[in-house]
Amino acid sequence: MMPFLLAEFANREKFLPLYVCCVGSHEQKQLTRPVGHSAHQLFLSRGGTGVFRTEGQQDLVMTPGTVLILPANIPHSYFPQLTGDAMWDLGFIAFQGQAAAPLLEQMNAFVLKVLHAPNFQDLWNQLSSLWHLISLNGEHAYWETSKLLYDITLTLLEGQTKFNKDYTSPLPISQPNRALNSAIKLIHDHYNERLSLSNVARAVGYSVQHFHRLFVASVGVTPQQYILQLRMRSSIQLFHDHPGITIEKVAERVGMDTSYFIRMFKRTYGTTPKQYVKGNDSLLL
Repeated sequence: MMPFLLAEFANREKFLPLYVCCVGSHEQKQLTRPVGHSAHQLFLSRGGTGVFRTEGQQDLVMTPGTVLILPANIPHSYFPQLTGDAMWDLGFIAFQGQAAAPLLEQMNAFVLKVLHAPNFQDLWNQLSSLWHLISLNGEHAYWETSKLLYDITLTLLEGQTKFNKDYTSPLPISQPNRALNSAIKLIHDHYNERLSLSNVARAVGYSVQHFHRLFVASVGVTPQQYILQLRMRSSIQLFHDHPGITIEKVAERVGMDTSYFIRMFKRTYGTTPKQYVKGNDSLLL
């Protein structure tokens, strides 16, 4: 889970042709936008099933491994299609900029359609990188996020072209990049467990020391900092998604001891979890 992140710096550089407005992933609930969204959106469905509904069009059903491009200002609603206990794990990127409309026009054949993405994991890894770039680097990341956003659109187009031409052999990926992507996926899948650096390193075939150096060189923070930031953002999302949830329960859900969670929360946000909840009345029952 990558809790909703608003790119507050957005288009600080007014000439930036493509920029991120918000990014994240979570267990998607029902949402209705009668006048649409002010930004264009890219959705990635990683788990479960959900339905997008727009006026005058047939419902669009997203299943795991599918992608949807939704232009700005189109009234719509979307909701999970519950089957058993499966939640709808949905990733999203909202974006704008003077290059956004021409880009979507160029991709017109893929707009407002559910696309099966043969390179879905690559897209998800890029979404994850985008989220962490904004989360950890804030306003200093606006150039890099713009580049990465453009890379994501190219990855999407590349996958669709290969799929349509029945290409099955992916481009070669260097071993360090493959290992790093596997490690990031492992962290996102298990961050709420007692996840140790040695286990992650061993899972992707590296010594702890070599993996630590590779991770810092590629991501810019240590694996421990990466995991902590993910847990902190996830705790904020839990407080907002489950009003009245106890601090102990949140700590448990993000894989931390309560006392350590409180200490890290205060260090990260400058306030204790209790003070944070009190300062947001909507989080109280």
